[in-house]
Amino acid sequence: MELSSEPAVLTAKAKAGLHGRMLTFLTRGSGAVRVYARRSNRRGARPSFLEPLQGGELSYIQPPGDAPARLVAFVPQRVWPGVREDFDRTIQALAFLEVLNLCTTEGESQPELFALLVEFLNRIEADARPEAIRALATARLLVVAGFAPQMSACVACRASIAPGTAVAVDVLAGGAICRTCLPGQAKGTGLPIVSAGAQGLLSRSLRQHAGAQLWRLRPSRAIAAEGLALLELFVEASVGARPRSHEFLAKIRAGLSTRGGRGRRKSAPPRGATP
Repeated sequence: MELSSEPAVLTAKAKAGLHGRMLTFLTRGSGAVRVYARRSNRRGARPSFLEPLQGGELSYIQPPGDAPARLVAFVPQRVWPGVREDFDRTIQALAFLEVLNLCTTEGESQPELFALLVEFLNRIEADARPEAIRALATARLLVVAGFAPQMSACVACRASIAPGTAVAVDVLAGGAICRTCLPGQAKGTGLPIVSAGAQGLLSRSLRQHAGAQLWRLRPSRAIAAEGLALLELFVEASVGARPRSHEFLAKIRAGLSTRGGRGRRKSAPPRGATP
C-alpha cells in the first residue's frame, strides 16, 4: 500500500456504516480523493471535527484494487473563519463545493481547479458580495472542467453575440441562441430568455483566459443569481444531477422575503458538504 501526502481541502463528508465516515477531498496533485475514516473506539480518544471548508495536509493510504483510500491523518491549517462564522458566506461556499464535487472526477489531477477553490475561499471570506463571487467562481469552474456553455456566439449559426445582449438559451444545445435564429429554434420549445446583464456577465466570465479580469466583474445580486441559475442548468445537463443547494437557497430567500427583510445572521458551520 502506498502512502500519499499532499495539500487538500475537505469538500464533502458522509456517513459510512456505523463507525465510519467517507470524506471527499480536493487535492493539489491527485484531484478528488475519497477517503474512508473510521471513528476511534478507544476510551478517552479525542473526537475529530473534520468538516467541509477546512484546508490542510492530507495523508492517506491507497489499498490495491477498488477499495477506497484510508485516512492516515488530516492536519487542518486553514479554516477560513470569515466564511464559517457568517451565514451568507457559509451557504454560498457550501453551494460552490456541491457543484465542484459534481464536476470533478476522482483521481484526475487538476491543479488549476485546486487553485480556483483556494482563491474562491480567500475571496469569499474578504468580499462583501458572496453570491457574486460564487457566480464568478462557478463560471470559471465550468471552464476548467470542460462544461462551459457558449454565451458569446450562437450555437445554431455560430454568429458572434456582443456582451450585454438579451438572448435565448438552449441548455441541451450548449448555449445561446441569437435573435436571428430564435424564431425557428424557440417555436414551441419554451427556451428561457436571459437578460442582457446576465448574458454580459456569463460571456465575460466564461472566457478561456479571463485571468485576474474575472474578479474585477461586479454583477448586481439579481444578475449574479440569474447567472448562477443558468450555470446550474448547464451543470445538470452535463453531469445529470442538479445541485440540491439551488432549492435550499430559494427557500431561504422566500423565508427572508416573507419576514420582510434580509438581515445578516451568524451560524456555526453545517455538518454536511451541502446545505
